[in-house]
Amino acid sequence: MSDRSVPARTVKIVVTPGSGAGAARQVARRLSRLLGRHRWQADVESFNDLESLRRWATTCAPEFSHLVCIGGDATQSAAAIAAIRCDAAFVPVPAGFGNIFATVFGHPARAKAVITLLERGERRRVDVGVVGDELFLSHRSYGLLEHVQQVAERGRRQPKNRVLRYLWYWSVGRRFLFGSRLAGFQVTVDGAAVADDAVLVTVANVETYRGFLSLTPTASPIDGMFDVFVILRVGKLRLAWRLFSLLLQLPGRWQRVRLYRGRDVTVTTPRRREVLHTRRRVLPLLVPPGALEALRARTPTDDDPPISTPAERAS
Repeated sequence: MSDRSVPARTVKIVVTPGSGAGAARQVARRLSRLLGRHRWQADVESFNDLESLRRWATTCAPEFSHLVCIGGDATQSAAAIAAIRCDAAFVPVPAGFGNIFATVFGHPARAKAVITLLERGERRRVDVGVVGDELFLSHRSYGLLEHVQQVAERGRRQPKNRVLRYLWYWSVGRRFLFGSRLAGFQVTVDGAAVADDAVLVTVANVETYRGFLSLTPTASPIDGMFDVFVILRVGKLRLAWRLFSLLLQLPGRWQRVRLYRGRDVTVTTPRRREVLHTRRRVLPLLVPPGALEALRARTPTDDDPPISTPAERAS
């Protein structure tokens, strides 16, 4: 819990140097200057890597009322631990490539817009995911997409241009898809076995790869549940076609995949077993006015995929 003596307009800005191809530091400096002009007390702290940020987040003193994190989804997830521990309003500023979590709520990337959010935003509590000792805000993937992300981002060799980066990811995916054997995964949702040989699994707290490759379009960070995307064992060409049809939003793209909804998910891989849980309404998030109401007001469409809830079937 936070210390009630902390001044209400005290901001801690955290950043990792590599986020946004180095642009995150520039945003942090500009934001710090603007905060001073608007009578906010702010300081910037830079971390060399995610591990050092996680260590700080698990031990920092509750000396700030707001925590601004500039970076991508991995950086946001690491910093969110501090916001929960210190009960500080969390403000994610997108500066990485995916920025899946921040885009769900419409969080701004420009420093001036962040000031407006700090002045006018609404503090609301939202869900997070937990696997082991690690917290995640967006999603956890297994199989092809996990390996593509790891290889593509290794050494930060990927292009800075967004279009070129999309092509880079697809190039890495093609090499991995046709050059490696697809591992199989077992998946349970709320204790019910739903797959014993899946080749691709994504456990999502929000819409995954929004605007690019939407795998969980109805996932919500305010319903206390994960959406789980599964592709069962298929050949490599069929897997490639299913992902391609999802990318292009072709008719019938949901017919050969499975989606589930639940609070607890276990994924068993050839090398490890991971148990994922939802923690409901624990992150004090500062959101643009009306953002959560817009999420709640979303109504199902004919284009939404069918979703199975194993817990409901068992009850």
